[in-house]
Amino acid sequence: MKMENFTETNEINELFDLFTYNKGASMARMLSGFLNENLFIGALKSYLETFSYSNAEQDDLWRHFQMAIDDQSQIVLPATVKNIMDSWTHQSGFPVVTLNVSTGIVKQEPFYLEKVKNQTLLTHNATWIVPILWIKSGTTQSLVWLDKSSKVFPEMQVSDFDHDWVILNLNMTGYYRVNYDKLGWKKLNQQLEKDPKAIPVIHRLQLIDDAFSLSNLQEFGHLNIPN
Repeated sequence: MKMENFTETNEINELFDLFTYNKGASMARMLSGFLNENLFIGALKSYLETFSYSNAEQDDLWRHFQMAIDDQSQIVLPATVKNIMDSWTHQSGFPVVTLNVSTGIVKQEPFYLEKVKNQTLLTHNATWIVPILWIKSGTTQSLVWLDKSSKVFPEMQVSDFDHDWVILNLNMTGYYRVNYDKLGWKKLNQQLEKDPKAIPVIHRLQLIDDAFSLSNLQEFGHLNIPN
């Protein structure tokens, strides 16, 4: 991370605005989500004890989490903790992750609050290392990772002729929006109309939140959100 010298108090304050703290909290929650609570707390405790009377940098925190990962074999990551977290902390914004349930293809792209009119913004080829906790028809599935712009997960496929449905970002621990193809939204709508309680409350809220945020992009005319 590039180090800069600041001479004015307001320059320093700008580094620690509400957005910075919110993103930091979201990063911690996501990290805890793809690890486990004991591992997360243990690594954090080790870090705090080591640097209780001295200054620390971001990489020091990741190093303590990596040490905790290396001391066990149950959790396997697709990259080092530093590489995973740097993909989130060293670039602005966050992605929208889109699942095509017909093909099982999951892709990521930068999320914009409105339709991008400036084409130069579209050349921003940001890629995050995205942890995806997910459920299929109410059953929690194994964690998968989207570590490139797109990837195929056959286990996420559903057919128009079955009763399965898929929701990504279990318990909303990931720092990203989620979108689905037309069939994916259709299957979720059908389940909500048939038995809404089959989808946990947090995910019903998540679907509404993502749908309305994404609707600003004018790409989601097929959405039909039940009451």
